[in-house]
Amino acid sequence: MEIEQLLMQSLQLLGLGMGAVFVILVLLIAIISIVSKIVPEEVTTPSGMIQSSVDNNHIVAISAAIHQYRKNR
Repeated sequence: MEIEQLLMQSLQLLGLGMGAVFVILVLLIAIISIVSKIVPEEVTTPSGMIQSSVDNNHIVAISAAIHQYRKNR
C-alpha cells in the first residue's frame, strides 16, 4: 500500500471513531435530560432542610417491612 492510501484510510477511521463517540454522547445527554424531567427532584424548604418527595407513610411501611424481615431471619 502506498502512504497516501494508508493516510486516507487512517483519516476515515478517525472520522468514524470520532463520529461514533459524538453520537453516543449526544444520545447520553438526551437520555439524561429526559430522565431528569421525569424523576422528581428533592425540594428544599425555606429553613434549608431537604424535603423528600417520598410520603412519610411509605417510609414507615418500608421500615416496618425491613424490621419484620430482619426479625424473621
